[in-house]
Amino acid sequence: MALLKTNNLSRDFGGDPILVSVNLGLEPGRKYGLIGRNGCGKTTLVRILAGLDDDFRGGLLREPGLKLALVEQKMPAFGYDEDCVAYLTRDIRQLVDQLDEAAGRMGEADPAAAQRAMDDYGRLRERYDRLEGDQAADSALRLLKRLGLGERAANPALTLSGGEKNLLALARALLSRPDILILDEPGNHLDAGGLAWLEEFLAGLPCCVLMVSHDRRLLDRVADTILELERGVVTEWKGNYSQYRLERLRGAAAQGRSWQADAKRVERLEALVRRFAEIARARPDPAWGKRLRARRSQLARVKAEATERPDIGNLNAAVAFDGQKSRADLAVEIKGYAKAYGQAVILESGGFTILNGERVALVGPNGCGKTSFLRDLVANGHWDNPVLRVGPSMVLGYCAQQQEVFDPALTIEDAFLKLLADKSEVLQHLGRFLFSYADLAKTIGSLSGGELNRLQMARASALKANFLVLDEPTNHLDIPTREAVEEALAEFEGTVLVVSHDRYFLDKIVERVVFIEAKRFVEYEGSFSEFWRDIGAAALRQTQAASLPERSKAIAAAGGATVGGAKSGGVKAGTKAGSGGNVRIQGDQAAIEAQITGLERTKEALEKRIAAAFGQRDFMTARDLTVELERHNKLLDKLWQRL
Repeated sequence: MALLKTNNLSRDFGGDPILVSVNLGLEPGRKYGLIGRNGCGKTTLVRILAGLDDDFRGGLLREPGLKLALVEQKMPAFGYDEDCVAYLTRDIRQLVDQLDEAAGRMGEADPAAAQRAMDDYGRLRERYDRLEGDQAADSALRLLKRLGLGERAANPALTLSGGEKNLLALARALLSRPDILILDEPGNHLDAGGLAWLEEFLAGLPCCVLMVSHDRRLLDRVADTILELERGVVTEWKGNYSQYRLERLRGAAAQGRSWQADAKRVERLEALVRRFAEIARARPDPAWGKRLRARRSQLARVKAEATERPDIGNLNAAVAFDGQKSRADLAVEIKGYAKAYGQAVILESGGFTILNGERVALVGPNGCGKTSFLRDLVANGHWDNPVLRVGPSMVLGYCAQQQEVFDPALTIEDAFLKLLADKSEVLQHLGRFLFSYADLAKTIGSLSGGELNRLQMARASALKANFLVLDEPTNHLDIPTREAVEEALAEFEGTVLVVSHDRYFLDKIVERVVFIEAKRFVEYEGSFSEFWRDIGAAALRQTQAASLPERSKAIAAAGGATVGGAKSGGVKAGTKAGSGGNVRIQGDQAAIEAQITGLERTKEALEKRIAAAFGQRDFMTARDLTVELERHNKLLDKLWQRL
């Protein structure tokens, strides 16, 4: 039985419909993913369900005594010196103050006032006992430990990172023991480790969960039902995101066939009506006029009943990157790069190389220096810089996580007239990145996060960049636009270096990973999923139970600078910076064996792909795969020598 149901729920803003006849039901223990384009009304809907917006039409039915908690996108408000436990027990402490106040009124001389005070005290005490107020601090501390924040319990909440603040807001919601937990973009500000942990945590919750998210990996791992909000209407799809996507495409294909058949029928009837109209004009015979009216009625009926043209989400998304062709081998060579702020060392001296055409992910925990490195590369990278040597034919296109590329006072049109010939070319170019004619007059400072990301990509394309440096390019983008960006990057022939927490995106785009652990660059040959399976997840398991001061030591124990087939880009005592000639493979026997197992699986897959390429006479692909296979074999040889 549904805990909460809506019946033809509708909501307008200024006369414009945002929700149109929404019907849904949330059942105990189910995990729902609410998806839809930016601005389609997802946040409006969850605020209505949570009781924070009552300006709607239609029905909203809740089970008696239903407890519902909402964790919104915006950061929670913290007191200046409020620590984590104090924040989580704020409601209990306010309840204690109210109990003390009611107890003080019990001694009033007026019997009626004293009775009201006793009634108030009894009501408040019942709520206090129901929330187990005597155990509130202990419960808060236990939950903080489960969330990986045990070491931060006594820290001021204001000092937490964005991801940690999100987890703290989640903890407060869970302490209310809700029947339904609603989360609006729960993965915001979390790194890959935090997201992996969140998946496991949410999947294990006994309560009903409704989450608004553009994180397709999170939706795949947690959701058992997808709720798609499109044109104000919610459609329910059983299964996770991948299952939804498959069924959506199948349905669109069937709808497309039906639409084409109906379109042909409409076209045939229109031709017939035109022919009958010509005959009726030429012949003053009432019978032809009657036949013409009948065909017109038939045409109107067929048009009204015709199947709508299918929309699979990103049909209208035409993102595309244009880059200058380059036959150079080198995109960038990093040697002896280090980063420090005062005495605080962020990155120790090290480096790595990216060849032209490679697609590389730079990953690591929040605060490890990824964005600082990208900024330095864009600002200082050139052929004559021995530390950040960028190939001479490389044209860098930078998409920053925070807006730092454009003058915020300029309009979009003014900014791009500096790059393109005229307004017509500006409009045509920006249309490929989903901007309209009306958008040209917007000032850059007024744009949303998603619009800024698309604008930066449009700039990179206008510059004919053949080396894209992308810092969280899918932030604030809805799922259809993310998929459009993925398709554009798949067609892009240049080099890509990307920082992203979108694991689904990384799996689609990159074939190699450089990760930062223990303040050093480490290279891993393989997809992001392979990296996470072989190294990332192991590091996470080691660090979850570790205290913050020992975090880097625990990561090193799980593989640290060089686990299995990964090769170190850091500098050890007595090692020449950036020499790269002596690859050291470290780690205990279990770690090495795990890496060998992973590489053997990859080797087997490569051999099958090589055989298939030769069978299709695709010799270029076969050659590239053979080079990759040789690299894997060398890594395997070195690993076996370590056992």
